[in-house]
This record gives sequence, C-alpha cells and structure tokens, in this order.
Amino acid sequence: MKPSTLNTNGQLEVRPWSDPIIEANGFAIGDPYIEMFWLPVLGPTATWILRRLATGLEHEPQGYSIDMNELARCIGVACTEGRHNPFTRAMQRCIMFGVSHQVPSALNNAIAVRVVLPPIS
Repeated sequence: MKPSTLNTNGQLEVRPWSDPIIEANGFAIGDPYIEMFWLPVLGPTATWILRRLATGLEHEPQGYSIDMNELARCIGVACTEGRHNPFTRAMQRCIMFGVSHQVPSALNNAIAVRVVLPPIS
C-alpha cells in the first residue's frame, strides 16, 4: 500500500465521501456501533479524528478547510513533524482502513471522509 502524502502542517481540505450503498446499510459516525466495532480497528485517535471531520461535514456538507494543528489540539494530541507522531499515524490509519482517502486539490492536501461506515464483517 502506498503511504499517504498528506502534509500534516497547514490546512486540510475536507470533503464528503459519498457511497449510496454504504449510506443505505451502514452506521452514522455517532452511532454506538462505531465505538463498539470500529474503535478497536481504527484506534481511539483515528476514531476521534473521523468524528471531528464528519461533524464538520454536518455543518458544511459541501466540504470545508481545517488547520491540522488545530484539529490535533482539539482531540488532545500533538501535530509534530515526522510520520511517527500520533496524529500522523491516526490520519494514516483512517486512510489505511478506508474511512477516508486522499483526493486531488489545489493545495494537494485534501481528503474525502465517510460520514457513514459499513458494518464490519
């Protein structure tokens, strides 16, 4: 799997990841199912990032921009240089487990985020 090229400094463009099949059969990010079954897969930091980004999409359904340092601070982790810090690892886990993915953008720093997750089989 190719590692993400997200730059964890500066702005992140957040866009909705629409998938009608998953949205019809899945679980909203705030559903207790996410904590029970997805939390052990994603880890707590990635789950909080996902919830924070999805909540932003509830308020700005077409997408929005967020400062990466602010996002990290809001969930209680540092956003330092390097790929081994907790924030970068959590962002990688979101991409690795298919709850977000990178998308092309002018800033080259954008992700699409699911607001509904599929059942874990």
